[in-house]
Amino acid sequence: MDRILILDDMTINQIAAGEVVERPASIIKELVENSIDAGASAITIEIRDGGTSFIRVTDNGKGMSPTDARISFNRHATSKIESSKDLNSIVTLGFRGEALASIAAVTHMEMITREQDSMSGIHIINHGGHIVEDKETGCPEGTTIIARNIFYNTPARLKFLKSIRTETAYISDIVGRFILAQPDVSFKYINNGKLIYYSPGDRELKHAVLSVYGKDVIDQILPLEPIDTAIGVKLWGLVGKPSLSRKNRSHQSFFVNRRYVKSKLLEESVAAAYKPYLTINQFPWIVLHIDIEPNKIDVNVHPAKTEIRFRDEDEIGQIIQYNIGAALEENPYIPTIKEDTFITFDTNGVDGDKSQQLEVFPTIPIDWDRDKDEKNEYTRNIYASKYSEAKDYSYDTGRNPGYDYDNVISNVPIPLKVIGTIFATYILVEGNKQCFLIDQHAAHERIVYERYKKMLENQAVVTQQLLPPLVIEVTHTEQIIINESMDVFQNLGFDIENFGGRAFAIRGVPVILGSSNPREFFEELLYGAKELDQGSNYKLRTDDIIRMSCKKAIKSGDKLSDMEIVALLRDLMEKRIPMTCPHGRPIMISLTRTELEKMFKRIQ
Repeated sequence: MDRILILDDMTINQIAAGEVVERPASIIKELVENSIDAGASAITIEIRDGGTSFIRVTDNGKGMSPTDARISFNRHATSKIESSKDLNSIVTLGFRGEALASIAAVTHMEMITREQDSMSGIHIINHGGHIVEDKETGCPEGTTIIARNIFYNTPARLKFLKSIRTETAYISDIVGRFILAQPDVSFKYINNGKLIYYSPGDRELKHAVLSVYGKDVIDQILPLEPIDTAIGVKLWGLVGKPSLSRKNRSHQSFFVNRRYVKSKLLEESVAAAYKPYLTINQFPWIVLHIDIEPNKIDVNVHPAKTEIRFRDEDEIGQIIQYNIGAALEENPYIPTIKEDTFITFDTNGVDGDKSQQLEVFPTIPIDWDRDKDEKNEYTRNIYASKYSEAKDYSYDTGRNPGYDYDNVISNVPIPLKVIGTIFATYILVEGNKQCFLIDQHAAHERIVYERYKKMLENQAVVTQQLLPPLVIEVTHTEQIIINESMDVFQNLGFDIENFGGRAFAIRGVPVILGSSNPREFFEELLYGAKELDQGSNYKLRTDDIIRMSCKKAIKSGDKLSDMEIVALLRDLMEKRIPMTCPHGRPIMISLTRTELEKMFKRIQ
């Protein structure tokens, strides 16, 4: 008995609609992409009831002739490509020719369109894939598509839709992505008669961001100026300061040739660039555009067209990580206490617990003229201090002709005055019109980290010999790791050799470890190496520099003398470093005199 059947067109269209039209937001996406491909400079999106009862997308694009308008409702009818060869060089957002047929199959749909230079347009009504009316009409140039009663003929699909509020949120998100993707197109988004988004379409990405996110983010974003690379990739966009970080990736937007995409590669590359600036479980805010030759990507992966493949994934990832990292490094970030910050006081134990009281030193003016440092009484005996012991190198009181003394942290006012320390952890420093709270551990940890990283880059790591050597015995798995990664350990500053069987003698350790427990650190090193494939040296080094820096740095609770504080601040000012520790915590926060006076209601 024959059981193989050829499905009718109605069933075929509804199956295709299941891939393309997942929810009302999918309809918006497909229609807006068609409008952009038609060269529209202004697009209006209107919805009611989360798009379930009414959707209208109007554009001022090229429009269609009556013949093209009728054909456009057929499956795989498209003006974007002509043959399979064109799939290797797609420059449009749409290309499959399935959108209008799929949307018409599950809605009551209307199309009103007029081609440029035509005297009149055409009005087509299509219900469930069947054209029920086709007539000439007067209308402006461009195209208007109206979709009513989504999934009216597939009630099972309708039941899977979420609440009106949720569906509206999906649509708002996709419209926001279009605004960020196309700053040269003016968008107007209306929900139940209320204007939600309006973008001017003036080509300014910052104005598009203002339309979507509001004014609160404007002062917390940095421009990523257009960067052309040797492999034909152009990066541009806006990156958020660490203060804009979120608990999820919802505020990350990636666009490849103006197409919004979701990509693990891009997410991980951005996360790697932000790693020194953010704590765990924080995700950066970013709007990143990537312009690339069409033949170097594959967008024909999924009907939704949000997935993409790169031909040179490793190079793309490295380019993104390097350039975003450079943008962040050039703009050191210092958190600011805002006037609406809530301040609470815990008075329990203040009288009896000295650790909660402000330890006040005589005010110490810091003169940043290095020529006068030789006569500075606070630096003369610095070598005997806790800080100089912790950082294991002496403070240079002479001017180094090879050092760029103008390259200092520009947003820290000078001269500064050290007021004291709080809880033996935070250094209070007064400037001209603002004050700073500096985390002594975070500051020293970043200084040590930058110093050791520079030593690694210059292949100038200093090894400190151990007397007697430290002998450790490891498992067989660890023995294999050590043997395969011996050059990694040596580059990190370890002098290690086999001592027979599974035993190894550690004769020297990185000088930056100081008095830290070398056995404990080496065991941590092995534990981390177990999770890495051979050749993953760069990641191994970065993580280990952070661990060594943390162990080496002065700790929270270590009481520093006034001389030690001055030395720490000098190093902080001299080295142009990110204003976060390697784990991403802020080194300092600022509070202006105006903000303080507002808190105390001295001014309004």
